[in-house]
Amino acid sequence: MIRKLNLEDYKAWIELAKEVEPLFGPMTEIEEFREGMIYCINNENAFCVETESKEIGGIIAINRKEREILWFAVKEKERRKAYGEKLLSKAIEELGDKKHIYVQTFAPNIDEGKSAINLYKKKGFEAYKDAEINPAGLETVIMRRKKQ
Repeated sequence: MIRKLNLEDYKAWIELAKEVEPLFGPMTEIEEFREGMIYCINNENAFCVETESKEIGGIIAINRKEREILWFAVKEKERRKAYGEKLLSKAIEELGDKKHIYVQTFAPNIDEGKSAINLYKKKGFEAYKDAEINPAGLETVIMRRKKQ
């Protein structure tokens, strides 16, 4: 089930962020990141997928004004269960099809990011431009989903 995050989910988001820090770079100890999480929750811009056992299996956060996906991760033990696809579909639904949607993700040469790139492509995103190296030291790109 996909639902909006609430402040009670803050700890679960921190735990998921800690799990993916090797790929994304430091987050959980950065005050700006923590404030951004609370902002997304309070403004109904963060969504999660719940597992059958009611645990949070993944989270996606969006910026409606900039029309972008800000943050997106699925727990390693919950991958390959279509949770990422469900979360990405929810983000696209929330952002709408009238304008482009953007996301910064791993460059195609980063093995750890291939499944993310494939998921974005499946949902209509395409490479748009190169982006900077992320805080974990990995190359990234901006992908864009064209307006429908």
